[in-house]
Amino acid sequence: MLVLPLVTGVVLSGCGGGGMKLTATFDDVGDLQPRHSVQVADVRVGQISSINLTSNYKARVTMRVKSSVHIPADSVAVLRTTSLLGEKFVEIRPRGNPTQGPYLHDGSVIGSTEQAPELEFVAEQAVQVLGAINASDVGTLAQTGAQAFEGRGGDLRRLIDDLSTISQTFASRSNSITQVIDNLDSTAGTLAAGKDDVSNLLGNLATTSQVLADNRQRAIDALAQLSRLAAVQNTVLGRYRGDIERQIGQADRIVADVAAQQQELGSLIDWLHGFATGIPKVIPGDFTQVYMWLIPATGGAGAPTCQDPKACAP
Repeated sequence: MLVLPLVTGVVLSGCGGGGMKLTATFDDVGDLQPRHSVQVADVRVGQISSINLTSNYKARVTMRVKSSVHIPADSVAVLRTTSLLGEKFVEIRPRGNPTQGPYLHDGSVIGSTEQAPELEFVAEQAVQVLGAINASDVGTLAQTGAQAFEGRGGDLRRLIDDLSTISQTFASRSNSITQVIDNLDSTAGTLAAGKDDVSNLLGNLATTSQVLADNRQRAIDALAQLSRLAAVQNTVLGRYRGDIERQIGQADRIVADVAAQQQELGSLIDWLHGFATGIPKVIPGDFTQVYMWLIPATGGAGAPTCQDPKACAP
């Protein structure tokens, strides 16, 4: 049964936009609305642009799909629902090899359409099945059940007692269950308010997945080059490992010697500072010649000593 907007022939305009324009005709679209998604393999690739009533009272759905998506022309448009109470969307399913053309293009019409069964349809079928059962069938089922449960009275009693305990447990937790349901309702309201953001997020995820898929071989090649570089570095470092360790050990000893002679080095710097400060004070004019001998200590500890203390005094 067509919903009211279709019966009255109201044209529902979508958001428009670029991409390929595709059309498909359904007998009934239910509560499908413009801006609802178009998916391929559960990935959002576009959205519904508009829904129009045809002359024979069917629903012509116009879709906008990304031009970068290659969809085989031998495909079927299926009207689906995201969940039991979720919104509807159109899924385009390739019926053959999805990597072989020809492909749909701008202005293509998808001639084959299907509609996933809804809850009302399933319930109606169940009622029809149950209605076909007569009294004799029920009697046969009851007799068969009695024969199957014969001698299992104790087990059935324990099962009923367990079910009673479970029911009492749920009854004692009714407040908690109510709170959980309220929280779920609040969460659903929050998601409904931000459905555009969620749709954009799913679209971005689809784009990112496509980029990763398109660059898959480049990533594999880069990892292979990194592995090769690591192997070459291991070979080179392994060949010169002994020399590197020896040089590091020598550097450690040099640093240790410098650290051990820190006090002597400080004394030498202080002495040179005093010498440079005192020399100008003993110059009689504006010119003099100064001779200085620095005798490094070769084996003993302590700062270098001056051979002539009078001449070395600042």
